[in-house]
Amino acid sequence: MTETTYHFPVPGTVAVIADLHDRPYFSIIQSLSDRRPEIICMTGDLVFGGKPDNNHLLIRTQKYVLPFLRACRRIAPIFLSLGNHERAVADADLQLIRDTGCIVLDNEWTVREGVVIGGLTSHYVLDYRRFRQGKQDLYPKCRHKPRIIKEPKTEWLADFEKQAGYKILLCHHPEYYPLYLKNWNIDLILAGHAHGGQWRIGKQGIYAPGQGLFPRLTSGIHDGRLAISRGLSNQTPIPRLNNPTEIIYIERQD
Repeated sequence: MTETTYHFPVPGTVAVIADLHDRPYFSIIQSLSDRRPEIICMTGDLVFGGKPDNNHLLIRTQKYVLPFLRACRRIAPIFLSLGNHERAVADADLQLIRDTGCIVLDNEWTVREGVVIGGLTSHYVLDYRRFRQGKQDLYPKCRHKPRIIKEPKTEWLADFEKQAGYKILLCHHPEYYPLYLKNWNIDLILAGHAHGGQWRIGKQGIYAPGQGLFPRLTSGIHDGRLAISRGLSNQTPIPRLNNPTEIIYIERQD
């Protein structure tokens, strides 16, 4: 795991956690303990896998997620936006996440010490919620993935961008930036999802979901305000190549 530091005019150090995917977390906690950020921003995909069997709560099937959140909360306040792997989480799952002290930002924003922090929910989450409506099963199954909602909900950003203070938006999908976010007045946007392009040749990733082959938005800083983490896990059969996992720190720019 590499530690990458960027500098922005943030009031204090911000740690960026992306794509944990229910992996062991001890090296991450050691890094956070050493760096002592003021806040920890999680851009989604904490969980791994789809809908659980036997109607167990999805979050209870994850070995590391809740202990990881509790360990993070002992270091700093934590804020979470929902990624595509959170698509099946039910209200009871979200409550267990909140019980750790984690602030879930589900198409909403909050203010902490002059910093306005928002979380844009993945359209996969919205899509499954629509599919779930009216069904008795906690995690109803379908033959094909729902494809009713194909875009994130952005109307609330009009209120968000008007708030006084430094504005940080947690957004799992970097590919949302050119389509839905570029024209909003937001100081810093934090993303993950692309896993660095899985294989990297120099600075070029090879493939990313939502972007396809030779994607543009997989890592680093783009447009002076979009910071993309390469993520902290690999749960696919395809190994990462020249692409170490990454935790990002955003530090105050002097």
